[in-house]
Amino acid sequence: DRARLDLPGPASQYQRGMPDLATIVAAPKALLHDHLDGGLRPATVIDLAAEYGYVGLPTTDVDELSAWFRRGADRKSLELYLETFAHTFGVMQERDAIVRVSAECAQDLAADGVVYAEVRMAPELCTDKGLTLDEAVEAMLEGFRIGSAQSAADGHPIVMKLLVTAMRQAARSVEVAECAVRWRDAGVVGFDIAGPEAGY
Repeated sequence: DRARLDLPGPASQYQRGMPDLATIVAAPKALLHDHLDGGLRPATVIDLAAEYGYVGLPTTDVDELSAWFRRGADRKSLELYLETFAHTFGVMQERDAIVRVSAECAQDLAADGVVYAEVRMAPELCTDKGLTLDEAVEAMLEGFRIGSAQSAADGHPIVMKLLVTAMRQAARSVEVAECAVRWRDAGVVGFDIAGPEAGY
């Protein structure tokens, strides 16, 4: 909650030079681990589902979907937690959808005071309707460019970079790593592996 910050310990500790909430909020931040498909605006998920015919959402009410995602993030199991992502990357199967989500990601992070971000995404999760890995990566980077430009125009400059992720259970890691290398001079700054750990 940005309206208040419950700081532990004696108040005197924070009167001896610890920054107040306004200072913390205003401070420029670097974000080195964020999931593109883990931060979609619920309203955008609903819009994209309607536009592209995705029918798997548990609800089309923005507030209810927001609450559903919050509950899903607190399930005490990586495998159960990852189930919530099925709906976010489910609506990220078209180039324009990926561009929109990526642009909004840049804008949302910049609005939170982030000035440098490395955002993770597995392009293989965006290929169900025929996009290639490279087309998915290009769409993400284009969205980052659009969102960064808009944020800079609004007085909140941000540098957006992409970490290209392979899903360990899909066994496409080499192919995805090669894709990351192809885009290393265009905004990709790393490669990583994600997904369920047990058994892999």
